[in-house]
Amino acid sequence: MTDAQSTNFPDGDIVVTGATGFLGGALVRQLLALGVPPSRLRCPVRDPERAILAGLPAIALRRIDLARTGCEEDLAATVRGAGLVLHLAGTLKGANAADFMATNCTGTRRLVRAIARSAPDAHVVHVSSLAAAGPGCDGVQSTALPSAARPVSLYGISKLRGEDAVATGTRSWTILRPPVVYGPGDPATRLLVRQACAPVTAVPETTRPLSILHVDDFVAAAIATARVRPFGAVLPLDGPERTDTHSLLRAIANAHGRRARLLPIPMAVAGAAAVVAETCGRAIGKVGFFNRDKVREIRAAGWVADGSEAMRLLGWRAHTTLAQGLRTLVHGAPQPARPTTGDDLGLGGATAGNLGARA
Repeated sequence: MTDAQSTNFPDGDIVVTGATGFLGGALVRQLLALGVPPSRLRCPVRDPERAILAGLPAIALRRIDLARTGCEEDLAATVRGAGLVLHLAGTLKGANAADFMATNCTGTRRLVRAIARSAPDAHVVHVSSLAAAGPGCDGVQSTALPSAARPVSLYGISKLRGEDAVATGTRSWTILRPPVVYGPGDPATRLLVRQACAPVTAVPETTRPLSILHVDDFVAAAIATARVRPFGAVLPLDGPERTDTHSLLRAIANAHGRRARLLPIPMAVAGAAAVVAETCGRAIGKVGFFNRDKVREIRAAGWVADGSEAMRLLGWRAHTTLAQGLRTLVHGAPQPARPTTGDDLGLGGATAGNLGARA
């Protein structure tokens, strides 16, 4: 019995894209903890020097940027003969549609072509986002197939097109649509904690219901998907409880021994702040979490998923309550800074897009 078979994964090596990111790094660590030898893991990454995987055993980190042309040969060599491809690479923030499409859509198409060429029998687990489905307060829209999805943001559109590339270009696939995923080590989560504990945090005046999932539960869902491999399933994920933007900020502050002081602002003001944030970002050559694309998601009635199909097909269930998850974030008192950009106004990062649709 091979090492992959001993953990109920397909025979052959395992390719993980996005391994230096928050979700990808957590998944790689769990694969190693389950006994997958480092030699069986192949991780095409844009920047192998990133420190998130520091301290892990030697893993085949291969410098490949899915967003750039010319990577096709290296990508085909990386996936050659693999039995499982876990695709988590993606772009969460961008200045325009092209920024999102470069990795989420075009990069995914490059990966799909490489799989078709060099690993046609591999099962592909594509980690998409609830943003691809579009908003919903009762979970109905979150269970829609790609053809029925209604994304409202450029990010969501790019993720939906990535789903289509996987569904039409590979033989065996499963798509996961996580909601907000939070946990230790996530830059957006750290920003959210800083915002919640700031002296004053500006928030949209109307709070929105949302699903939220701890990173440990997400990793468990991804592992279960890799083992069960339900063909052609599009599976929204949901946590054990739901919340809303204002309640979440208050809960985070409370977990850190603080009291959240929220300043509700009209959506028109949020829209104007997004324009200012974009202008400031262009001036310093930096793309922030908060922009007009985020506002499109904030305006939605809610971002609630229905995870019942994932539970039925995978035998998986999220167990980490919000209170338990927030305790994993408490590593000493945060150091709130004076807000200077849209990201720091309680509107961006995890409090806007990520507290809407983005995994």
